[in-house]
Amino acid sequence: MRSVLRIVVFVPLGLLLLFFAMANRGQVRIALDPLPGGDVSGPGFDAPLFLVVLASVALGVVAGSVSSWFKHRRHRRAAKEARAAAKQARAEADQLREQALSSLPSHAHDQLTAAPTTHNAA
Repeated sequence: MRSVLRIVVFVPLGLLLLFFAMANRGQVRIALDPLPGGDVSGPGFDAPLFLVVLASVALGVVAGSVSSWFKHRRHRRAAKEARAAAKQARAEADQLREQALSSLPSHAHDQLTAAPTTHNAA
């Protein structure tokens, strides 16, 4: 099921990208001079339009991912602290349980540590 879904999504997406690239093969000049003068002889290069568009989209996705990662840093830190506190609480509960069981008489300890039985409330 999952592979069929991938085919249904990725094959049309790949075809769209291929058609987009074929339709936009024209060369465009990418000027790297932020303050161009009257002439266009500054540093730059020629590239196909589809490559410029796809690289811009990829750069936007990467920038958005990095921004989101930094924005959620606080939540990841809080989750990490909560996991550490839960681990500490479990360890403390286990220690207290062992202390309570060790203070019971031997026969009561054996009954409590035996396999639990299920009780139906009905």
